[in-house]
Amino acid sequence: MESTKKMIYKSIKYILSTFFAFIILYFLFRNQDPIKLISEIKKVDITWVLLSMLFGAWAYVSRGLRWIILLRAMGYNSSKLNSIASVSVGYFTNLFIPRAGEISRCTSLNQIEKIPVNKLFGTILIERVIDFVSLIILMLIAFIVKFEAILMFYTTIIQQNKDGQEGVSFVNILIVILLCVLVFYTIVKTSKMTNKIKSFYEGLKEGFKSISHIKNKKLFWFHTVTIWIMYFLMTYICFFCMKETSNLTTSDGLFLLMLGGIGMVIPTPGGIGSYHAIVMIGLAILGVGFIDFNTKESIYNPALLFPTIIHAAQTLVAIIMGIIGIFILFLSKKNNIANS
Repeated sequence: MESTKKMIYKSIKYILSTFFAFIILYFLFRNQDPIKLISEIKKVDITWVLLSMLFGAWAYVSRGLRWIILLRAMGYNSSKLNSIASVSVGYFTNLFIPRAGEISRCTSLNQIEKIPVNKLFGTILIERVIDFVSLIILMLIAFIVKFEAILMFYTTIIQQNKDGQEGVSFVNILIVILLCVLVFYTIVKTSKMTNKIKSFYEGLKEGFKSISHIKNKKLFWFHTVTIWIMYFLMTYICFFCMKETSNLTTSDGLFLLMLGGIGMVIPTPGGIGSYHAIVMIGLAILGVGFIDFNTKESIYNPALLFPTIIHAAQTLVAIIMGIIGIFILFLSKKNNIANS
């Protein structure tokens, strides 16, 4: 009975998040001129996109190597390949089921290295804290260097909401759907929270202790900084793939990285739709493209093409790394069986 309820909840959650993503994409692309869009895609300098993909893959590697450092602090060990492969499988899973990547990541490594799942989740929770603090630091830096752009971003959202035509604006619909999703998540998660806290309390406690037990703290923080540098370069390097974005600065890249991070937090599969919308608004504020959700004319918007390129490239990275990760874990499991 409990497993049936859990399956129903997961199904509803997936349907809602997918529906949410497609609603956003519909409003973003409904008036785009497909011929002009294809024509502009052909002009994109693929070299910069491939380099961005390389930086994305590098972030996976650094995250996997950082995970090993946390595990060793808890008294466990994992091979570099298995750790990186499990991280890759986690991101691959997130493309289809939001937030399920952490579960698949932990269970994948558990099956190969036999590290208890609750201990693995403890390290994941520590990573969440570190990434959250890193994002806050990033936001503070962006707030300092791009204060006017951030202020304009806020006022633009409000203005678009006021200027909505046909009775309901895109932003209104976005807010209503987001609130519905968040309310649903809150109701379900609240009822499950007590059991989850009890189940993972010990793993969480050991996870926090593991930071103080890390022997090579410099290497740990090196990988943490590297991960965020790679995230930044993934965005910044793609500026040069399009004529319209080629003059943007490093501070602009920081601003868009911050917005993209917020877009990826919204519960849609792989940040589909939410990432596109929020980065598009950010680019329009920086002078690239425009914001017009209510036009009935056929248009081309470079501010929408840019996040589409980045998102597609990083989705491809997640797929490639995920497939490689699955293959590596399969071989490792096969090798374990042969040696047992």
